[in-house]
Amino acid sequence: MEKRTILVVDDDQNLRDLIRINLEYEGFKVLTATNGVECIATVREHRPDMVLLDIMMPEMDGIEACRQIRQFSQLPILMLTAKVQSNDIITGLDHGADDYLAKPFDIDELAARIRALLRRVPPSYRPLTAGKGEITIDQQAREVMVRGEPIDLTPTEYHLLIILAEKAGMVVDHETLLRAVWGQEFSRDNDYLKVYIWHLRRKLEQDPRKPRLLLTEWGVGYRLMA
Repeated sequence: MEKRTILVVDDDQNLRDLIRINLEYEGFKVLTATNGVECIATVREHRPDMVLLDIMMPEMDGIEACRQIRQFSQLPILMLTAKVQSNDIITGLDHGADDYLAKPFDIDELAARIRALLRRVPPSYRPLTAGKGEITIDQQAREVMVRGEPIDLTPTEYHLLIILAEKAGMVVDHETLLRAVWGQEFSRDNDYLKVYIWHLRRKLEQDPRKPRLLLTEWGVGYRLMA
């Protein structure tokens, strides 16, 4: 099986090297970046399975990098930082981080937290299947097949579909979808979400007016059939 890929983002080269060496020993493939700008570019190009993200960095800090990643990806993000005040932790989590580890940290604890987070999500190289088996998503190739035929999706449509497919069979509420795809400022704009659900249905459903794959759970959210 292909190795899971971890992106380590920190402006401290010694710490980057220490984490890289230990994670490679644990069997991971490791990419590195020195600031938030490099982080965003690396996530878009290489699609790692997880990001270890420092907060205090030049050019773009970890909070802003986390916020921008959440605009197009739901990969796990673990914050690594010397900032341990509760408001810093809350800020990181509110911007989309999944976990938080203060420096200095034990490398074995870091590895354990990484494994715990990765257990929650499928590898980025493993195709997702949903919609009664009619929808297949190759995340490495960014290719979506519906009933054996490729379809073209906009970046927003694709991101929305990925979130629904990762939770196929479960209801995903309006606020979760809006926050994940468009950000906190759109978290109450259900009408905006309805428009994109309609766009998706036109491409996924045989009859978008009578959906059987992407269902509405009235007053709650949407559910993509498992």
